[in-house]
Amino acid sequence: MTIQAVECAIRHVNRVISEWSQAGQSLDSWREDHTRYALIDPVIRALGWNTADPKECHPEYPRPYHNGRRVDYALFGEWDVEYIASGTIQPVIIIESKALDVDFTDHEVQQLRGYVGATPRMEEGIAVLTNGKVWWLYDVSKAGRFDGKLICKIDIVEGNRHESARLLNDWLSRSQWR
Repeated sequence: MTIQAVECAIRHVNRVISEWSQAGQSLDSWREDHTRYALIDPVIRALGWNTADPKECHPEYPRPYHNGRRVDYALFGEWDVEYIASGTIQPVIIIESKALDVDFTDHEVQQLRGYVGATPRMEEGIAVLTNGKVWWLYDVSKAGRFDGKLICKIDIVEGNRHESARLLNDWLSRSQWR
């Protein structure tokens, strides 16, 4: 996909948030699933990922040995479904989503870190923490503490739309992970 497609998805996110706010609705009434379907999925699709294909996008992907918890999205390169289902192939990107009104604290970062470190450990790729508005990207292949793996923080509502689209495209586009 193109940066223009990602910019279009960012405009969509901004429009949804604005319309909801203008209707007098509180953004803290959004649940995580609202955020995923209305704000995160359109960005993932604009980045070239087919959210309907389990070979590419596996929602609620189990992370064994992390208290049976599931990461909200696991995105894969070119793999067979049987390997993905068996857990023998690591995702190239994992995305942990939060409700729109959630401000990220150490708790949310530690949850994402736990998914990266679950057995089998994710050795390379990108881990993302997002509430649909703010996207924190971590390069899991970098050495050192998890907080030192932070690549960038992108606010797609308050930030420059083109720069936000470029950063998301550079790090998360499907074409980067084929």
